[in-house]
Amino acid sequence: MRSSNATHLEPIQASWKISDVIGRYPQLVDELAGLNATFRLLRNPVARRVQARLVTVAQAAQIAGMEPDNLVSVLNAAIGVTAELVSTDMPVSSQPIDTPVWIDRSPVAEVDARALQQRGEEPFSAIAAAMRKTAPGEVVRLRSSFEPVPLYTVLRQRGFEHFSQQLSEDDWEVLLYNAGRTRTPEVSTPIPLSAALEADWSAPDAIITIDVSDLVPPEPLVRIMEALEDLPSGGRLLVHHVRRPIHLYPQLEQSGYRHQTRELGPGKVELLIEKPAAR
Repeated sequence: MRSSNATHLEPIQASWKISDVIGRYPQLVDELAGLNATFRLLRNPVARRVQARLVTVAQAAQIAGMEPDNLVSVLNAAIGVTAELVSTDMPVSSQPIDTPVWIDRSPVAEVDARALQQRGEEPFSAIAAAMRKTAPGEVVRLRSSFEPVPLYTVLRQRGFEHFSQQLSEDDWEVLLYNAGRTRTPEVSTPIPLSAALEADWSAPDAIITIDVSDLVPPEPLVRIMEALEDLPSGGRLLVHHVRRPIHLYPQLEQSGYRHQTRELGPGKVELLIEKPAAR
């Protein structure tokens, strides 16, 4: 039955993250779970906390094999919002139409994210690590329990092409091709892991400040590393984040960056990173 106060509900948009949808309308977990087997993971609190932040409604529609406007209409109908109030101006592009010429190249690495996804863990750090180790012209083979639509934007940003195909209901193969447009990270002399940065949090003297709170993995990691490349020697970068970036710390320490993290509250973390001085 349609709610009598439906006119006071905010219509769900194609650009919303699934976490925003569930946060405002928690009853829609069952609605989503009934659309596609992949979305049944949303009933798991751990998986919901990780995966729901990664996917927009438009991307969820593609994963479920639906048009974005259809999913938006279904979700809004479930909360009693009429179709004419809903705007769906967010198209989603999927895999290339034509088979790429590099399709027959043997992968140099493989990342199987299916077990991580089933446990509700975030697999994008492992994917990003494999991408960083891939030379121009090389291919990484990714296995996923669903089409990793959120990853495609990051691939394009990093100079990668992709080709996706569904092998079975919960098994996707995605080939990631390094087209040779990646940036080479700076390599510095490592320092001991115990060399922590002494920070004055009352007034952190950062040259650059970035906020990665609204980005989906591995975009925060990519954005931080790009900012560090632009940071002058001896400069400091202040990062606003939603969690401790545990996969970033080994890279910082290997490259000689000092850093310190403080937690301000649930979903609020600040990270101060100092770039080593030129030698």
